[in-house]
Amino acid sequence: MGMKKSPDQSISHGVSREQGREQGRESTRQRLLDAAGMVFAEHGYDRATGKEICERAGANPAAINYHFGGKDKLYAAALHEAHRRFLTAEDLRASLPPGMPPAERVGVIIRDLLSNLLTTDPSAWQLKLMTQEMMRPTPFLDELVRVEIAPKSMFLRGAVAELLGRPDSHPSVQLSCMNIIALCLSQYLNREIFRRVFPDLDLSGDALELLTAHTLSFVTGGLRQVVATLPGAPLPQEKS
Repeated sequence: MGMKKSPDQSISHGVSREQGREQGRESTRQRLLDAAGMVFAEHGYDRATGKEICERAGANPAAINYHFGGKDKLYAAALHEAHRRFLTAEDLRASLPPGMPPAERVGVIIRDLLSNLLTTDPSAWQLKLMTQEMMRPTPFLDELVRVEIAPKSMFLRGAVAELLGRPDSHPSVQLSCMNIIALCLSQYLNREIFRRVFPDLDLSGDALELLTAHTLSFVTGGLRQVVATLPGAPLPQEKS
């Protein structure tokens, strides 16, 4: 006769089996997310199929419904995953310790934006998917902005608001933030054109320090001019 397992052994084996199943579910879910990100980035939301996603993920055809509740929710999850891989609120918070002056905070945010944009492989699905969503927004963009983008933008809005001496809801603050973000995004979206127009410039991640310093100098000058032209501030004197 075989030896009986003790109650402790039975519990241990039960826990191990459950942990194994949980790890298996998480592995399948992550494979689906990665495969979906690639397929959505290649074909767009409308032309991507659940069949191709499951084939790439090596998953059962029913896996999308089981893990995400359908193609719509999988696309939304892929968008959120893409933005988190690019930049998380936790990363931003960690790089902006309490008490850091607002001008330094703006510089750190610009550095982080440029670093993530210029050092990530251009073929990475997360950048391709986010670029595609910017160019051809889907109904899922509103939720992405609410959950991921707007909270992260508050770090920049807070720093710019301090520099301008206005609340973060003031139009001058919002317009300034919009232009800062657009300036950084442009260096990524147009970099192949810029490389051809300005062939002597290094516009890769290797030149991050120079790009960051120049972009910050450009932004700082613009913010000074915004401050000078706000109501209640003295207008800059024209040179005679």
